[in-house]
Amino acid sequence: MKRKSIWTVLVVFGLIFMVSCGKDAKKAIDEAQASIDRAKTAEADKYAPDEFQSAESLLSKARDQFEEREYKDAKANAISAKDQAELAYKRALERKGAEVSTEPRPEQEPSLAYNVPSLSEEGIAIEEQAKAVLKDINFDFDRYDLTELAKEILVKNAEWLKEHAEVKIIIEGHCDERGSEEYNLALGEKRAQSVRDYLVSLGISPARIKIISYGESMPLDPRSNEEAWAKNRRAHFAIQK
Repeated sequence: MKRKSIWTVLVVFGLIFMVSCGKDAKKAIDEAQASIDRAKTAEADKYAPDEFQSAESLLSKARDQFEEREYKDAKANAISAKDQAELAYKRALERKGAEVSTEPRPEQEPSLAYNVPSLSEEGIAIEEQAKAVLKDINFDFDRYDLTELAKEILVKNAEWLKEHAEVKIIIEGHCDERGSEEYNLALGEKRAQSVRDYLVSLGISPARIKIISYGESMPLDPRSNEEAWAKNRRAHFAIQK
């Protein structure tokens, strides 16, 4: 009788845990949907299609996992979908603004767009230049060493950074979906660090550079094939706010 009571308690606690996980996953899915709807109002499907499509794909995957009661995976993909949707929203606003800025205005040069917002005209100009000049670096599978092409790109990136000593950057390390989450976070950090080290060797002050790893959580291309994986193995440049 005592053993039966213990079993009953365990079952009850198990059900409570599942319900709690399900609520957390559902909340994450709802928040992701709200972010996607917000991005849609900014025409992110037109101005930031890669990020917007990635958000929709991740949310669809999260919904399927929720239906299968894979609540942990559903929550993780929903959070990634929200992040991608918010990124799409920001980039859409900036790129829409860049279209307007291409019209000639008195005493101001037209400029390109960048993916970090700024309230000052001077800041916008610098960030727009950064978008045009600071190119992403791609990596081979499961590697964080720089290819010769990557080094050539970084030399050009460094030249621009030397001309704009006031600019501080963030180097984001990204991975494809293969491997565990923990492994990819570590690999993304190594990729960002290798880019940072090379820029420092080219004369860029380390005080101007921060690094962060997103692992596999923010893919440019959500598909599961070689073409998508090649795009997602990258180091991306952003401007510190």
